[in-house]
Parts: sequence; C-alpha cells; structure tokens
Amino acid sequence: MSGRSTSILVIACAVSVLLNLFLAGIVVGRITLRGFGPPGPGGLVPREEIHALPDAERRAFFHVMHSHQAEMRSLHEHVREARRAAAEAIGAPTYDRKLLEARFAAVRQAQDAQGAAQNEAVIEALGKLSPASRAAIARKAEENAADRR
Repeated sequence: MSGRSTSILVIACAVSVLLNLFLAGIVVGRITLRGFGPPGPGGLVPREEIHALPDAERRAFFHVMHSHQAEMRSLHEHVREARRAAAEAIGAPTYDRKLLEARFAAVRQAQDAQGAAQNEAVIEALGKLSPASRAAIARKAEENAADRR
C-alpha cells in the first residue's frame, strides 16, 4: 500500500468510528430521554393552569416545588451520570451485553427515582390548592390527554 492509500484508509476509519459513536448517542438518547416516554407529572398538571391560579395559590404551589429543588437537582444529576455511563458502555471497543443491561437498568432506576420525587412534590403542592383550582387543573389535563389520542 502506498502512503496515500494508507492516509485515505485511516481517514475513512476515523470517519466511520465517529459516525458509529454519533448513531450510538442517538440510540441511547431515544431510549433514555424522558421526552420519548410517557408524560411525567407535568402532563397531568399543565404549566399554563398553574400560572392561571389565583396569586396566593400559585405562590404556595411554587413554594412547595422550590422546597424540593435541591433534591430534584441531585436526582437529575444521577440521571445524567447514568446516561453518560450507558453511553460509555455503548461506545466501548468490545460489546458487553451484561454491562449494557446493567447500565440501562441504572438509567431506568435513576429516572424512576426522579419521577417518584417529582410526583411526590407535585402531590404535596396540589394539597395547597382549593378544590376549584384542582378541578380546573384536572379539566385541562383531560383535554390534553384527549388531544394526545
């Protein structure tokens, strides 16, 4: 092989590796990103309805949500770390099914913990609202669910 042929082969291999890593990232993102699964509590408690609450109720709702902010930040970081570890396993030079299963399970567990904490915070915040406000939120959630069908 001539020097020029070797250079072209090296460049082609490098491009191939980069494309494979890019596609692996897309696959992991599609599997692990929240936007591609069922909606979280935000789907049941539409943001526009929270902003339409009477001032005192809106402040009480946001106060509860802000009181959980540090926990949410920590759980979000766990999800990011689990996703990063899964991406590393996907991009590893050798395929290791057991490692991938463990990393994907860790992503699921981190997301489940984050979702449970979000649900708990929303449930607590909803407890600060009047029955009329909760009914308005429920109506909007039903409308949104019907629109998704």
